[in-house]
Amino acid sequence: MKVLQIAIIFFLLTHVCINAQVRYATKLFDFTPAPGQFINTSPGLPENATGILNQAAEAGKMVSLGFWGGSITLGFDAPVINDLDNPYGVDFTVFGNSYSGSSEPGIVQVMKDENGNGLPDDTWYELKGSDHFLSTTKYNYSITYDNPNALADVPWYDSEGNNGVVVYMKAFHPQQHYPLSENYPNIDQDSYTLNGTLLKSRTSQGTVWVNDEFDYGYVDNKSIVRNVSMDIPDNPYTLYETEGCGGDAFDIDWAVDEDGNSVYLDQIDFVRIYTGVAQNAGAIGELSTEVSGIAVVKPNASINGVTDVIVSNTPKNVGQHPVVRQYKWYKDYSFTFESYVISKGHLNDNQNLIWSSDNSAIASVSLDGVMRGIGVGETTITCTWAKDAAIYRSFNIKIVDDVPTGLSLSDNLNVKVYPNPTTHVCRIQGVNNADVYIYDITGKLVQVVNAYNETDVINIKNLLAGIYIIKVSQDNVTQTFKLVKQ
Repeated sequence: MKVLQIAIIFFLLTHVCINAQVRYATKLFDFTPAPGQFINTSPGLPENATGILNQAAEAGKMVSLGFWGGSITLGFDAPVINDLDNPYGVDFTVFGNSYSGSSEPGIVQVMKDENGNGLPDDTWYELKGSDHFLSTTKYNYSITYDNPNALADVPWYDSEGNNGVVVYMKAFHPQQHYPLSENYPNIDQDSYTLNGTLLKSRTSQGTVWVNDEFDYGYVDNKSIVRNVSMDIPDNPYTLYETEGCGGDAFDIDWAVDEDGNSVYLDQIDFVRIYTGVAQNAGAIGELSTEVSGIAVVKPNASINGVTDVIVSNTPKNVGQHPVVRQYKWYKDYSFTFESYVISKGHLNDNQNLIWSSDNSAIASVSLDGVMRGIGVGETTITCTWAKDAAIYRSFNIKIVDDVPTGLSLSDNLNVKVYPNPTTHVCRIQGVNNADVYIYDITGKLVQVVNAYNETDVINIKNLLAGIYIIKVSQDNVTQTFKLVKQ
């Protein structure tokens, strides 16, 4: 018994010493959850929101934000400085409860107390995570939740005319899933609307449900290392390695305004986190971001590492236990990898990527990242940065001879936009008499070309440099691409 007591005392003293000087989020300004299986019960109650203050990643202390858009707003006793001496350039770490196969990504916004009144009533800026650059990310999105006033699914409808439900998890969470007034007096008891950015979920079902991890830049996405001081961050750009305390590290320099323009902030005072995906996952319920605290990074210029990375979409995870990093695709169907070189969170000017397949009898891949299933089996598709061969991504692909479900017809079209990136013009291969719509990063329609044929040229000389979304519609089939204008 004495040995056990000594061991416990040693652990506590070590834990206290490791974290003694760490700065944490200390103030709760708002907690507005979306409906979900933990709402009206722990860990989705207001007391769970206050419980994550002045600490991070302590056992049993976390708050659940519910379905898409559910949010929490936190503050600090002193500003978080955008410090160039911070490891990897990151400034704070947000902790969740993620583990392998269970990523429930939350989007982060930051605010500087410009008017000096100590309240989060200035301008919010969103931090662009890895999927900010993908065409599947939707901006200026909203969901309205209706109160069913019953032990039942919570219906919702969104700004794009879609509707669905937050599934009622009766077997494990029999309470009402719509936030009730006795717990959340700020939420209307008929309906309420939440706004923000929608990420495409990476949830799949194989023999088990898997919520695959995102590349970087989202809360509740990477696991925690508990024997390291919480102010020594993980490098977000080393996707499959964990340095420092783990969790999800954020750089204030990732901030963008509502028009998608980069914004420089020398410091921030408030952080807002909201669930970024709208996804039910069968028996494990809806995806709901959990937060277990925020720690400020301690400056240390001696800690450094790679800050270039290739971000990408992927096919669905094969979905098995234990979870593996393998993706399933279909024989005779094409999948377009949408991949970009990112340097310290920003799009690199050099986007020259080299694609290869280690078994072209199983799957081929074109020069611009279009993979096609050829035979049944496994192959590795690799994307390498031409400028620096040390920067690459490899995707282990399992090609199956199966009838795909939930797959758009457009996934099997041989359509591509080129050159990409470009400066003045672009073309679209594989279409005839198509309608082409070009949107800026905020979702504003900036150019339309009707009756387009693949031999035509689209002049984009007058568009500002940046990222654009191109939607191509032909014969009632629509395909979306991202175009980089340099």
